[in-house]
Amino acid sequence: MWAGAVMTAALVLTGCSQAGNSAPAETAAPTSATPSPVTGASSGPSTAAATAGAAASPTEATLKTRQIANGHFQITMPSAWRLEELTDIAAQVHQGSTASFRIMAADGRQLAEIRTGGAAVFDTNPMNNMAENSVLDVQGEGKFGGINFAFLSYEGQSDNAEMMLTALQPANIKNWGGRLPGLIYTGGSGEFSTVLTSETKLPGVADSLKGIERFETYAKTDEYSQLKNAMLSFEQLKDIAPAEEAGVLGGQCIGARFSYELGDSGLSCQEVKTFLTVMLEEPIHAGVVGRKGVGTCTVAWESEPGYCDVASTGGRFNFSAK
Repeated sequence: MWAGAVMTAALVLTGCSQAGNSAPAETAAPTSATPSPVTGASSGPSTAAATAGAAASPTEATLKTRQIANGHFQITMPSAWRLEELTDIAAQVHQGSTASFRIMAADGRQLAEIRTGGAAVFDTNPMNNMAENSVLDVQGEGKFGGINFAFLSYEGQSDNAEMMLTALQPANIKNWGGRLPGLIYTGGSGEFSTVLTSETKLPGVADSLKGIERFETYAKTDEYSQLKNAMLSFEQLKDIAPAEEAGVLGGQCIGARFSYELGDSGLSCQEVKTFLTVMLEEPIHAGVVGRKGVGTCTVAWESEPGYCDVASTGGRFNFSAK
């Protein structure tokens, strides 16, 4: 069992509407032998049953376990489903453990997206007791930082619902303000989710059904159970290599807006860029931004560099406007 990491809600690998070119990542027929790995994905017959505790499906599907991201992760899903690779996904900094796929049904419908390779992140900006979401289903490890599944409609958005893996413990989902934090794992972060709308084709659901009733009906179908099981089957198989070897004492790097002195931060170039991007989403008070458990940053001015103190390492990096 992989230990849960600490994370932030400000993941830059969010949502299922990310545009990107796609190409088939797997073309083997469901009954064929295990295909050779293609672009970080491989598959083989699965001996696993459906994830324990998930809704039982009256129709048993043949399952296959696919390894993705150069064997760093695996998921188990119906053999008739396939993976289509996505390209040009932002903020995937761990190239050796990066995967970007659409999960496609046998009839060509997109069912979900899975993305890995995001930076290891640090904490969540607390958003408890800020909403009244409609929670349709929850399951998983039940602890913060674990592999937890949620199916919910956010407050004021009854014509939309989201199925996702989240690091948030189920007890906080109903009253969480904003989108739930996404997937985290040891050494990195990502997404495994899908957004359903009033226009999404849902097998077993009448077109006349609208709002929450539409999603409640879908939650009783075989396809829903299979997709939920696929999400909960996500498993990490390998350790994540550091994003870059540049994260050493006194290192330097250049970004689009800032140049960086890594100092004793213990972070790589990509990690300091991600850290600062996340921090600058917070309100600035007297030239300082901060997040509890993450750190603080003093902003840079034209003639004065800024700096960030990183809570997880106890170190500091400097940055200057270009």
